[in-house]
Amino acid sequence: MITFQKFQPSCRDALVVTDEHIARLYDIVGDNVFLLPRGERAKSFAFVEALCRWFIAKRLDPSGKVVAVGGGSVGDTVGFACSVYKRGVSLLQVPTTLVAMVDSSIGGKTAIDLDNVKNAVGSYFFSYDVVIDTDFLRTLDDIQMASGRGEILKYRMLDEEINRLVSTGADLDTVIARCAHYKQSVCDEDPFCKGKRNALNFGHTVGHAMELSLGIPHGVAVVNGIRYETALAAKLGLCTEQYAEFWQGETNGFDIYPLTEQMLELTVQDKKNVEGAVGFVLPTSFEKVLLPLDKLKKLLL
Repeated sequence: MITFQKFQPSCRDALVVTDEHIARLYDIVGDNVFLLPRGERAKSFAFVEALCRWFIAKRLDPSGKVVAVGGGSVGDTVGFACSVYKRGVSLLQVPTTLVAMVDSSIGGKTAIDLDNVKNAVGSYFFSYDVVIDTDFLRTLDDIQMASGRGEILKYRMLDEEINRLVSTGADLDTVIARCAHYKQSVCDEDPFCKGKRNALNFGHTVGHAMELSLGIPHGVAVVNGIRYETALAAKLGLCTEQYAEFWQGETNGFDIYPLTEQMLELTVQDKKNVEGAVGFVLPTSFEKVLLPLDKLKKLLL
């Protein structure tokens, strides 16, 4: 379920988890508030353990509720903690970034990082609602907005209506709503990534490797992944050169970084891999493709 409404941070009947930055911006304080560090650093076993200990101290039982207020890192960490604490407690996701509003808060994927592998440990755990309040976007900087627009670029390639809305200058709230409902519909049809949902991983094989290597925002990394993975699709004959050139042109307004051999070596830990081959989801069919690492290097470097 996705609800669009003004979020009220005082949840008297729930435990609230947010990050230090959001807490300062919106004065989210109280005995029922737990603060995580900002960004990817929160996604660790240490903070999941700290959260679960806090849940115990607060006597949270399976009938209780937890509210995750923040971007993707907060949603991932809190979602994972809620999925394992007493085998699951009710979770409300309140995304505060553009990336989280259009993508990461929806669909039930939770994960933490381990040994420099992004999202190495995680679970599927579906929140009972996602409350999207676009007023949160007023406090995002240009880098975070660019990150969100990077995820929207992926959705433009997957859904003709989203591409039409962006191309005709629709307001951002309309685009967010369409992206959110599109992802929800895909996840409803394929909740555990057995088929259609795999398309949502487009741009993420190379993107995650670049995100880990460079420390760039997730959506910007995805844009880089889109650029290189579309080139890969063209070289494999899965799309035309004209298609690749058009969508690569749509990435020109973003920060684009050189792809290195060291980055590609990080793809060997990708969750889509099978028997040592690196897994991709490539246009235009957006079906899974497996490539040996040595062939991948020859095609992209």
